[in-house]
Amino acid sequence: MKATSTDYVKEFEQLSTSLLKIPVIDRCDHRSDKKEGFLAYIVFKDASTVNLDVTVLSRAFPSLITEVVNRQKLDTINLENRYSIIMAPYISAESAKQCERLGIGYLDMSGNCRLQVRFIYVNDQGHPNKFAEKRTAKNIFDPSSKVSSLILREIMRDITYRWKLSFLADTLQCSIGQVSKVKDYLCEQLWARMTPDGLHVLEANAIMLAWNEAYAQKSESFEVMGYHTLLPVPEFEDKIRQIKADSGIDCYLSGFAGGVRYAPVVRYNKIHLMVRERDLNAFLEAAECKQVDSGANVQIQVLTSDEMLHDARLIKDQQVASPVQVYLDCMQLKGRGEELAEAILAKEIEK
Repeated sequence: MKATSTDYVKEFEQLSTSLLKIPVIDRCDHRSDKKEGFLAYIVFKDASTVNLDVTVLSRAFPSLITEVVNRQKLDTINLENRYSIIMAPYISAESAKQCERLGIGYLDMSGNCRLQVRFIYVNDQGHPNKFAEKRTAKNIFDPSSKVSSLILREIMRDITYRWKLSFLADTLQCSIGQVSKVKDYLCEQLWARMTPDGLHVLEANAIMLAWNEAYAQKSESFEVMGYHTLLPVPEFEDKIRQIKADSGIDCYLSGFAGGVRYAPVVRYNKIHLMVRERDLNAFLEAAECKQVDSGANVQIQVLTSDEMLHDARLIKDQQVASPVQVYLDCMQLKGRGEELAEAILAKEIEK
């Protein structure tokens, strides 16, 4: 490695360390700095060379990576045998996929990389990442972020609609800044695009998968209580309906019980419900089901706020959580939960 003055010392050293693990590479030399990164070249044992165009970003999200590649197509740097690489402290799975789609390499500051130079392919993963982003998806999809959750639920209610940010803010009674935060992240990931007509969802599946990942990590924070009823499933569901008619207590089906209302592709013997905390005791008394430590055939998720009930439906006189919520809940279930979630995604969300 040639010692050369550069403003990107750590980045150049990280790149060199990763490349020099490859036996056929003799050295990696710095050529010059550029506005966002540096130019370098590697020399193989046979004396052949490849030029490296390394762009260093503080945050590497898919839309910015695309912009970088488009700019490189128009720049005036005259480099033969040029191979482009994105470097950043942290590169998410979505950003890594975008680099692969665009035919460029990536390397983070923990050594995780995917590089394909001539006949060399390096895919070095699994290094503990000290620079993982702490805002992004966690703030957007985390169930504890109630306003972001509500905005997402409204957007995903109809992905064919062009959502005006001001309309979302007015309808949901939140600030335009909160709506913009959600919009910015979705657009950064290339999951949505802002057009003159409004925000347009492009990748509903990717959004729901990312949401599910955050939801799964936080699902333990929800208060879910197990109960047992002696009634068969159809009779207990009839009783739920009657409780609503008699006392006005809201109880929403989710999980398998909610999912089959949207896509009847599985059978089930356990009922998943969502009940507001203030209604729980009255519901349990009316439903005559007992709390148990094991063998529960009724699972109740206790709600302390209402954003999870956004876009809930009434289907054949039965209250059912929204397709988005049922998808998230089904994805957490063993057995055929994921299959049911995918059917709901295709039939109700991506329709």
